[in-house]
Amino acid sequence: MNLDNKEQGYKFSRLWLNRHLASLSKRDLEELDKRFELISDRYLKVWKYPSVEVSTDEESEEINIFDAEDPTNKKLEYAIFFDQKLEVKNTSELFAEVNKTLFELNPQSYFASDLGEKLNLTKDKNKCRSALSLNETYFIEQHLSSKEKFARIMQALTLMGLPDELFIKYASEEEIY
Repeated sequence: MNLDNKEQGYKFSRLWLNRHLASLSKRDLEELDKRFELISDRYLKVWKYPSVEVSTDEESEEINIFDAEDPTNKKLEYAIFFDQKLEVKNTSELFAEVNKTLFELNPQSYFASDLGEKLNLTKDKNKCRSALSLNETYFIEQHLSSKEKFARIMQALTLMGLPDELFIKYASEEEIY
């Protein structure tokens, strides 16, 4: 069988690796090692290892709530509020903690602005679809989307001149599952 005719064989192959075999005068361990090096070099040129920088600084993942992405469908690892770590896992827990604290610090901000109206501030918890108790007397609506909860938190922080007091850290994908 003739391997060098136009119908078949390494010499006329469309594959560069096969054409290379046709150029060899001998086939031994030394040639096999050379072929391995050739394949290895080609492979590394075609499939280069990507150059990626990965930050391992956990503090860099804490972001001010005003700079945070849309919280919809995201879990929290924790929050830093007034330099204290809050072990909150979702926006509902964060919303409750922040509003209770801010209302205790300055209830007048809720009464003297449209914040109280937007949160449905009331003494009658039955006027809320899902009431969150701020103290023994007052309640606010907590049946809001995550995005709305963030917006109300940011509104309260702005009203009180505290935009730099709340940082959050979203949970990584591995921590969610």
